[in-house]
Amino acid sequence: MKSYFNRKLNDSSRDSILLVLCLAALILIFRKTDALINPQFWAEDGTVFFLGQYEFGVSALFKDYAGYLHLVPRVIALFADSFFPYSLIPTVYNYSSLLVTLFVVLSIFSPRFELNNKPLAALAIVLIPHYGNEIFLNITNLQWILSILLIVVLLKRNPASKYGSLTLQYLLDISIIIICGLTGPFIVFLLPLFGYKYFQVKKKYNLLIAVIVSIITLIQLSFITSNAASSPKINFSLETYSQIIGHKFWGSFLLGHKIAYNQNHYVLSCMYLVVIFLLFWLAYRQKNIYIFFFLSINFIFILATFYKFISNPEILTIPSNGPRYFYIPYLMLTWSLIAWQGKYAQWKNIFLLLILISSFKNEFRSQAFIDYNWQSYSDRIDQENLAIPINPEGWSIDVNVKSKIN
Repeated sequence: MKSYFNRKLNDSSRDSILLVLCLAALILIFRKTDALINPQFWAEDGTVFFLGQYEFGVSALFKDYAGYLHLVPRVIALFADSFFPYSLIPTVYNYSSLLVTLFVVLSIFSPRFELNNKPLAALAIVLIPHYGNEIFLNITNLQWILSILLIVVLLKRNPASKYGSLTLQYLLDISIIIICGLTGPFIVFLLPLFGYKYFQVKKKYNLLIAVIVSIITLIQLSFITSNAASSPKINFSLETYSQIIGHKFWGSFLLGHKIAYNQNHYVLSCMYLVVIFLLFWLAYRQKNIYIFFFLSINFIFILATFYKFISNPEILTIPSNGPRYFYIPYLMLTWSLIAWQGKYAQWKNIFLLLILISSFKNEFRSQAFIDYNWQSYSDRIDQENLAIPINPEGWSIDVNVKSKIN
C-alpha cells in the first residue's frame, strides 16, 4: 500500500490525478472544516459581493472594489442570487470556492506544464504555510488562488497538436487570462514576464497572449489609477523590513511563526537572501526556466506588497496581519524547490519537510466561525432593513430594502 501511494504521488496518471484531487479536498476540509459544515459569509463575501449583487444585480459584475475588478466572485454571487434562496448563499459561495480551488489543483497536471513532480506541486497549493487559512474556502480571496492559473499559463509549452485540439488549447488559455486577469490585480504584476517570454521566443502564440495580457492589464490599470490616492508617504525602516522578511516571511515559512519570532530577524533575512541567490545561481547553471520564473514572481509579489504598505509597513510584522500577501511568494519558493534537480537536489527534501512542519505550526486548522444564525436574518431580507453580523467579529452587512434594484 505504501509503495502504491508513493508511486501515485510521483506520476501524472489518471489515478494519480484523482488521488491528488481527493487529498486536496480532504486537506481543505481539515484546514477549514467550519467553512463547509457551517458555511457563513467571510468579510467581503457579505459586505461587497452579496450586498453588491443584492443592490445592483447584473451590473455589479462591472463594479470594482479596492481599485480593481473581481469577475469570478461577482459571477458566483450572481449565480447564487439567481438560483438559490438567501439562506443557502453562504453555502454556495464556500463550495464554489472549493470547486475553483480543486480546478486550479487540476490545472497543474496539464501536459503542457512540464514541472517535475506535479502531484507534490499540486498538493503544495493547499499544504503550504498559511496562517489562519484566510484565502481558503471563501470567494473574497479567490483572486489569490486564481492567480496560480495565470502563472501556469505563463509557463505552459505553446499549443501543439500532440496535446490535443489546437483550438481548445488556445481558447482555454485565452479564457483563463481574461477571467483570471479580471479577477484581482495580479495580471499587472505578471505582464513583464509574459513580455519577457515573447521576446525570448517570438512565436505568434506568445505575441497573441502578450497582447491579450496587455489589454486586460490596461483594463485593470484604468480602475487602479482612477482609484489611486495621492502619493503615499514613504516610511522606510531597515529594521521593520528585516522583521517582515526575517520573522513574518522567511522564518515563518520554514520554522513556524512561534519559533521564527524568537530568532534574530537580521540573521533570518540574510539566510533568505543567500538561499534566493543560490537558487538563482542553480537556475542559471541548469538553465532551469521554471526556477527563474518562480523566483521572479516571488520577488514581484513581495515588492508589490511592500509598495501597498509603503506608508505603514510595520502592520505586516504581526503574524495575523495580511498572511494572504505572502501566499503566492510561499508557493513560488516551494515550487522552486520542487523544480530543483541534479547535484545536491537531495537538500530540497529537508527544506520541503521543514515547510510542511511549519505549515502545521502556523494554525494549520482554522478555529470555528462565530455562528451568527444567518438563517434567522435571511428570512427577513426583502422585508425590513437589517444590520447582519458576519465573520470575522465586528463585520456586518447593512441590507437596505429600498436600495435593491428590482
